[in-house]
Amino acid sequence: MNCTVDLPSVPYFGTQLDASGARCGTGAPSCAEATRRISLAGYTHVQQTSSSDTHMTLVAQSQATKEWVHIRVYALEPLRRDVSLRDRVERSVLVGRRVKHPCIVRVVGTFYSRTDLFVVEEYCPGGELLSWVETHCREATTSGEECGRPVGLSTGFVKSVMRDVVSGMNYLHTECGVAHRGIKLENVLLNADNRAKLSNLGTCAVIPADVNTDGTGGLLELCCASRHYAAPEVVMGQAYSGQLADVWAAGVLLFVLLTCRFPFEEVDGSQGSDGSGCNDGALLRRICEADEVLASHPALVRVPDPLAVDLVRNMLRVSTKARLTVEEVLQHPFLSLP
Repeated sequence: MNCTVDLPSVPYFGTQLDASGARCGTGAPSCAEATRRISLAGYTHVQQTSSSDTHMTLVAQSQATKEWVHIRVYALEPLRRDVSLRDRVERSVLVGRRVKHPCIVRVVGTFYSRTDLFVVEEYCPGGELLSWVETHCREATTSGEECGRPVGLSTGFVKSVMRDVVSGMNYLHTECGVAHRGIKLENVLLNADNRAKLSNLGTCAVIPADVNTDGTGGLLELCCASRHYAAPEVVMGQAYSGQLADVWAAGVLLFVLLTCRFPFEEVDGSQGSDGSGCNDGALLRRICEADEVLASHPALVRVPDPLAVDLVRNMLRVSTKARLTVEEVLQHPFLSLP
């Protein structure tokens, strides 16, 4: 099924409906009015689950289908003022409504009231992969390191998550013609069966039609990756292949699942820009020296599966010519064998 996306330059917000009067002010929605209501434009059991600087997230049940959904609520006034935010929301809606793949979160529909935009997505009760990793690693790291045991998540779980993530990536690249550019733990959700799904499609970019010598599409220029997941070519400000940048970010994700650590983090006592204790300069330098860093990385020594180590090292090659493509990742024995 082809879902080739031509990203628009005008809002793509769907049909205006009566949202039962839900109104959360002019900033990022934070009031509880919508969550107190029994019904919201055909949805019941509406409850707030989280909020951020840009939107509020609700969980609700469709009256028509009885399916549970997530609803992202954006105040319209900030969307009108903030072009970058509006662009991300438009992209997430357009791509999310066109995808039909079990490893990508679908946008079910949209509606809006006088004050707010509502984006309805399929529900993933397992939550963010980040929460799973934090819970496991908090319990396993101390005892594992003291005894020299591996501290990562189980091999079976890691394989399942990575197969789903890379399968979703491959679909976006080959069927939709877009690169995700935002692959990270927070943007991978788990359904009731612990199957992984890519979310947050607002960072997607259309892959230029030109074909490179490695078979990937043309190059992108705008950087969207979070610093821990940014590929060397992105760090150095070069034009880059969206497909290979996605492979790099998925390689970082795999490293974290295997070791409970980010691969290029170096805590030296100084505070990074996010207060994590990771120095930005050291982090970016180590990203650009990834081949040498990973060749002697102490966390990889504890990983019991040599195929997993081989895969992560080849997904995190500095040279894009040496880095595995998405197809090669899917065919790697760590993922292709039981």
